[in-house]
Amino acid sequence: MRTIAVLNYKGGVGKTTFTISVAQALAMAGFRVLAIDNDSQHHLSLVVDGNWQRTPCIRDIYRSSVGIAGKKLLDAIIETKLRNFHIIPSHAELSGHDIKDPYILRKVFEYCSLGRFYDYVLIDNSPGIDILQEAALRAADEIFVPTELSFFAVNGIIELHRILNKRFNDCCGITKIVPNAFRGTNRQLEYLEALKALYHEKITETYIPYDTVFDACMKEQKTLFIHKLFSKAAAHYLKLIHELFDLDEKKVWEQVCDVKQNHLRSEARQRFFEQQKKAFQDEPDPDEDKTLAHYLQTQMESGDLPFTGEPED
Repeated sequence: MRTIAVLNYKGGVGKTTFTISVAQALAMAGFRVLAIDNDSQHHLSLVVDGNWQRTPCIRDIYRSSVGIAGKKLLDAIIETKLRNFHIIPSHAELSGHDIKDPYILRKVFEYCSLGRFYDYVLIDNSPGIDILQEAALRAADEIFVPTELSFFAVNGIIELHRILNKRFNDCCGITKIVPNAFRGTNRQLEYLEALKALYHEKITETYIPYDTVFDACMKEQKTLFIHKLFSKAAAHYLKLIHELFDLDEKKVWEQVCDVKQNHLRSEARQRFFEQQKKAFQDEPDPDEDKTLAHYLQTQMESGDLPFTGEPED
């Protein structure tokens, strides 16, 4: 199991979008993925599961002893609509005061033998570095840093690198820095060259482009690789996970396409069943002893049940 902390000293650089997109891509490629929302803004929880306000959550794990926290961690896991992709939600009142032991996540992962259930764990963090981020760092094997290419973002990475070396030199280091919201402007290219001069081997070759499709998918709680697979955003993220995790690009593409088609078929079936159930309940036939199951079976035999997905919007 690889545990990755998604971190940046600056806010608003796309950490949550990065975490969700990478997690979904890995899940569609056949890996078992857990994403942990370690941010009181709880954007990951809100986007992935609109009904996220529940307990236990990450806050309950932090406030418990190892044995109890292990049970709470397993109880906190929520299955998403996407197979192989689970999350642990956050809480609006999550704060550093909830943590008594910064090693609690690492201890709980080991206590639960979490590696038996997941191939990847991604921890989405709030900006800055305090004890909340430290808990993620202590549990992580590596750090991914999504960043915009701007003056404040570049300085935030420099500050992050300085603090990691000074205060957390016994933790994992930055593995990859991922340029985000890339437009290819002259100013962005200048900042990109500045980052490469400082952290050459850590900068990914794949840059995530600016694309309004991210906001649309988040707002509508849609999966980028199912509903917008042929967008430039999806294409770059699939290329990125190939680079980050050394995956076979062709095989990943085939698996993602298969999952997309199966998911759309499933959505079409579900809509059909709901429509037919409503029609059956609204207009019952008093002269026939007909059950809903029999009614739907009749529709299937007549060929009215859809078995293919819908085209992308």
